[in-house]
Amino acid sequence: MAEIVLGFASSHGPTMNTPPEEWLELGKTDLDDVRYDFQAALDNAKPGMADELTSEKFQERYDAVQAGIRVVSDVLHEAAPDVVAVFSNPHGGVAPDRMQPTFGIHLNDPPPLTRASGAQPEPDPAKGGGDKNEYPTDGDLARHLMEGLIEEGFDVAASFQSRPGAGLDSAYNLLYQQFDRDVSMPYLPILVSRYLPNQATPRRAYQFGQAVRRVIERWDSPKRVAIMGSGGLSHQIIDEELDRSVIAALEQGDTEALFAIDRQRLNAAPGTPEILNWLACAGAMAPATMTLIDYVPCYRSMAGTGHGNTFGYWR
Repeated sequence: MAEIVLGFASSHGPTMNTPPEEWLELGKTDLDDVRYDFQAALDNAKPGMADELTSEKFQERYDAVQAGIRVVSDVLHEAAPDVVAVFSNPHGGVAPDRMQPTFGIHLNDPPPLTRASGAQPEPDPAKGGGDKNEYPTDGDLARHLMEGLIEEGFDVAASFQSRPGAGLDSAYNLLYQQFDRDVSMPYLPILVSRYLPNQATPRRAYQFGQAVRRVIERWDSPKRVAIMGSGGLSHQIIDEELDRSVIAALEQGDTEALFAIDRQRLNAAPGTPEILNWLACAGAMAPATMTLIDYVPCYRSMAGTGHGNTFGYWR
């Protein structure tokens, strides 16, 4: 039977790839983000924000993020999984003429064509990131999960790439952009919607992860499987208090605290619901608890916009 050998999770976003001297420029783009009220964020920003926006702070935090990436990469390659199941979500909202489910699985055998999103650019070949836009998948595991999750009581949507130019959001491919640049590990994209109204509760996201684990462990295969959460924590407005409370609950295995996350606060900034990907990963890895690698709040404007970059693993 298949064996789950590792769980890990990482933020994704521009502060992971953008040189620190350009972070203030990232902050300027937040003024025009129609998904939230920048002026309200400015009015409610924590005191001393100017101290968070120095070149020294930017460099220190950028270096910490790069160190976190290296640790995750080391942990992943030490575990040497045969396939990585990735919990994440598409970016950019949902087109009005398209369905988007709460949970879904990419079911194709051929590699899905991927595209860059505004939040996570494709690797730059000039910087050693490679020029691949197709990544290997595991159709056998995808079909097994689809059937097994329905048996578990989850009505999971199937994603088929059937038209030229269709593609998965590159949030799923953080695995290859940062941690497996040689593309040595096939992946399986699993959707956990971050959008309202079709957004799972924290409890349901955790339960979904638990069901994914049960189904994988019934898979008649000798393969070693890793579970990954891609996204989070709070962004585009940083909520350090929320982030630290979620991290503490993940470290302690405090499911009641995770289930009690206030949904209004979870949706106070457009990217923050990606925390649900971490809850799904935690559910899949229970009863193991998360080991925190680092939490790096990367501010980029006086309004407290930025990204609570976080790295952790379960094993």
